[in-house]
Amino acid sequence: MERLIKYFVPEKYELRFQFYLDDKKFGGTEEIVGEAKSEVIKLHAVNLRVSSVEVNGIALKYEVRDGILTIFDVPIGKIKISVNYEGIINENMEGVYLSTYEYEGQTEKIIATQFESHYAREAFPCVDEPEAKATFVLKMEMSGKFDGIMLSNMPEEGGNGDIHVFEETPRMSTYLLAFVVGKFHGKTVTNAHGVEVTTYVALNQNVDSVDFANEIAAKSLEFYDDNFGVDYPLKKLTQVALPDFEAGAMENWGLVTYRESMMIASENATLGTKKSVALTVAHELSHQWFGDLVTMKWWDDLWLNESFASVMEYYAVDHIHPEYKIFEGFFTGDALAALRRDCLSGVQSVHQEVHNPEEIATLFDPAIVYSKGARLMLMTIRAMGWGEFCKGIKDYFETHAYKNTVGDDLWKALNRYAEFDVGEMMHGFIDKPGYPVIEFLEGDSGEISDEKMRKFTQRRFLIDGEMTESDWVIPEVMENMSGHYVLNLNGAEFDRRLEDYDELGLEEKLRLLIDRDLVAKTELAESGSLLPLVEKFKGERSAAVWNIVLSIVAGLKVFFDNGSAEEKAYKKFVKELVRPGINEVGLVTRDSDDENTIRLRAILLALDFYAESYVEGDVDDLRRLAELYSDDYGTIDAEIRSDVLDAKFHLEPEMFEKYLKGYKSTSDPEVKFDLLFAMTFAGTKEAGMRVLDLLNQPEVVKPQDQFHLFIYLFRNPVMKEATFEWLRGHWDYVRETAGDKSLENYPRYMASSIRTENEYSAWKEFFEPKADDPALARAIEVGKNEIEARLKLIREDRDGVIRALMEMA
Repeated sequence: MERLIKYFVPEKYELRFQFYLDDKKFGGTEEIVGEAKSEVIKLHAVNLRVSSVEVNGIALKYEVRDGILTIFDVPIGKIKISVNYEGIINENMEGVYLSTYEYEGQTEKIIATQFESHYAREAFPCVDEPEAKATFVLKMEMSGKFDGIMLSNMPEEGGNGDIHVFEETPRMSTYLLAFVVGKFHGKTVTNAHGVEVTTYVALNQNVDSVDFANEIAAKSLEFYDDNFGVDYPLKKLTQVALPDFEAGAMENWGLVTYRESMMIASENATLGTKKSVALTVAHELSHQWFGDLVTMKWWDDLWLNESFASVMEYYAVDHIHPEYKIFEGFFTGDALAALRRDCLSGVQSVHQEVHNPEEIATLFDPAIVYSKGARLMLMTIRAMGWGEFCKGIKDYFETHAYKNTVGDDLWKALNRYAEFDVGEMMHGFIDKPGYPVIEFLEGDSGEISDEKMRKFTQRRFLIDGEMTESDWVIPEVMENMSGHYVLNLNGAEFDRRLEDYDELGLEEKLRLLIDRDLVAKTELAESGSLLPLVEKFKGERSAAVWNIVLSIVAGLKVFFDNGSAEEKAYKKFVKELVRPGINEVGLVTRDSDDENTIRLRAILLALDFYAESYVEGDVDDLRRLAELYSDDYGTIDAEIRSDVLDAKFHLEPEMFEKYLKGYKSTSDPEVKFDLLFAMTFAGTKEAGMRVLDLLNQPEVVKPQDQFHLFIYLFRNPVMKEATFEWLRGHWDYVRETAGDKSLENYPRYMASSIRTENEYSAWKEFFEPKADDPALARAIEVGKNEIEARLKLIREDRDGVIRALMEMA
């Protein structure tokens, strides 16, 4: 792809927008000061209607073709470009777009932006490349009456009448510019370092629901100031929750935007919601340094922004709320997701070349770019030590502030404080897919404390291919959750670790379970061995450990046909597995419950629901939960509200209209989520079909939520076939509404739920003809490998699993 910075290097943009909301368009004028490197210069300009172009006050010949504004006969050197143009306010949640919400019987309209990764070019002609940093002066006005607020990266410095003028930004990339226009209310706090933090929500949200996001933001900035050694460089930080938002959040410098469910936490918000909001806020604010202050030179290194932020969020939240035990979630979430995805043939490497910005959407596999990348950063931090790591980060920020870098610049900064070659280790893991399975040499005995001295072999770990020798650089092989590898202990050593289980640390317990679950998907161990393994954990009360037990139990479900006698026996096994824990913690939250107990109860109830659902038999717990239902959703114990709603709808599908009415009327994103997804647990196809029809109603279920509704229904055994049939008949509609980053979710996440040859045939028949689509190609390829590995495992291990189950009955 041609890089436009070689023609023109911008230094400063002065932008003026006039919005015509009723017509869904805007008028724009801009002046760009910069250096022309050629007599012909080019600017990105997508869906913009240019009416005039001047350079140094002289009208010049120009043309707009294929999203590029080309200007001819330009004098080489310092110039000022003036452009008049018009653009559209779209509804696809990119560029300049329209968002709406209902308040006091009126539809309120919001103008918002999403310029990452390459959508600033839909708002103004520009060199829309990360390397083309410049400063921005923004002016905005609304055509017609306007009684809302206008927000941007910088504070408003005044204006002339209805024109709102904002202070000049620091030097930054185009994708970080942002503005929001509409009716909001919010609150402001000032943190201990003097930074003013203001958080806004739509008028239909309780203004007090911003308090938690304000607290996390204020303290996160303090934490990063102290540990990065470079103070937050802007005068203020503004956060806005938007009713329509495709991603979870966006790190626009000084104006961070969020999906409502990722920022809002009411007074009665669940612990899970608070954790999710805290991590999201801390993630985006780490970007204010790593990504905004210092920006990758090209999109191929933008993975590093996300990997860095995806581990920093845990350090920040752990500092602010240590009682959350937030790293347990990292180990059972991100680390596990990375291991499961990265053991498949065809999966992408973390670092990928980008030849065209349209490729970016296909590269951001969250389990690789976010989760694996974060795990590699944690591996680096633990090998270096937090203090030494922060020294390197400080050097990095001070050296490259307001500039662009490549990944090797970071490794160079860290190497000064490391006892190993950071770049060598990281390149080994980021430039190629996969990770090793570590096997200690026979006869080389050792305890957990002296793993560094033990000799080992390593092969690339694959569940769908041959494991061949590999040569990843590993500073130290550890039994905790630091390293991105799997340990395959021999039988005697595994048994010894299991016998000494009570003496192991939490991370060592997690690795023991996670690694055994993974190797059991290969010829290295039998799947049937997992049943007696998980039974040993009946008495365990660590929520983190039970999270992995939950994962193993879910994985074993593939060996049992729906409704079969074997499945009923397995559900009885699961019921007996969780019964002691449920008897101990109970179904409802108690005042004495700590964070671990709240999480443990949620996990046990999830397993209990599986054991009692979609099969005739004992449903006593579902009935007991359903009895806790109230039409006033705010009075249901928030920590078990989703379980109550799930049980009620599963047992009483006639609740559909009441749930739907509640979903439409509530503005609380947490309650909204609980109601919508409770309906996906329909116990009958008739009830499920009414829920499926909501996918055809974007005015009810916003496009940003449609995929999640789809995949939840697809995972419901009574709705799987009908949901797939819906997709076949609505693919064009899905393509139109999904957006670049969401389309590949369909083949990817559907693949994780395919468990029969017939389902695989249907999946292949539908998706294989679409394999030429760059947005789908990799997801389809990896999906095929994942499904074929699962079907092979079922064929080879089913008898052994059933035999093990019957032996334990």
